Amino acid sequence: MASSPHRINLNADMGESFGRYRLGADEALIEYVDTIHVACGYHAADPGTMLQSVRLARERGVELGAHVSYPDLMGFGRRRMSLSEDEVFEIVVYQVGALMGFCKAVGVPLTHVKPHGELYLTGVHDAPTARGIVRAVAALGPGLALLMAGPLVAAECGRRGVPMVHEGYVDLDYNPDGSLVLERAKAGRDPETIADRALRMIETQGCEATDGSWLSFPVQSICLHGDGPNAVELAAHVRRRIGEAGHRLVGIRSFFG
Repeated sequence: MASSPHRINLNADMGESFGRYRLGADEALIEYVDTIHVACGYHAADPGTMLQSVRLARERGVELGAHVSYPDLMGFGRRRMSLSEDEVFEIVVYQVGALMGFCKAVGVPLTHVKPHGELYLTGVHDAPTARGIVRAVAALGPGLALLMAGPLVAAECGRRGVPMVHEGYVDLDYNPDGSLVLERAKAGRDPETIADRALRMIETQGCEATDGSWLSFPVQSICLHGDGPNAVELAAHVRRRIGEAGHRLVGIRSFFG
């Protein structure tokens, strides 16, 4: 039993298939997370995939969010684009609005928004991008949360009254400046190593960077990417170890709702 139990959320990216091309083991992975975010057509997904993902969230009783991206279907949203604050606002509203339509059709509430790939990484450090993202979430609220990281985004959320849930990554590495090492193709990871890293991140509120330096940041939710070759195995190990350590697994609404 951990000496200081924490409330922690496990989340995963899903719905990243396109047409006949399948990516991720969504139906298996969803058993091990509390919250999912669904691609909205700009880095992955098509209308049928979005609808199927919303229905899956309803069937399994997990929280559902919109996973928004730069309009970069060919690059899976992992290439940076030079967009103004207003352009970022527009693409986020467009994508969230599309998923909101499917949520209304199926009768599922939309809990949150989470940027994907380079839009996420740029928003952590670039003020106009952060403002565009947060403005869009605020405009689509009330009650819609932003799942993200970084003091720049947190300050903007505070100014606009947007609930923010702070996220950490255990299947990606961190650079010394706090940015993420973004992989073009997800590699498999050792489940026990990733579970150890998750526990340390929860209990110390931070992690080691690639150069061995220490990064401190708040962690309320841990992301497990759905496109890794052993994503389901990682999620199962992480969830089991968190529970064994005495921490409480919760939905993100418990942090603000």
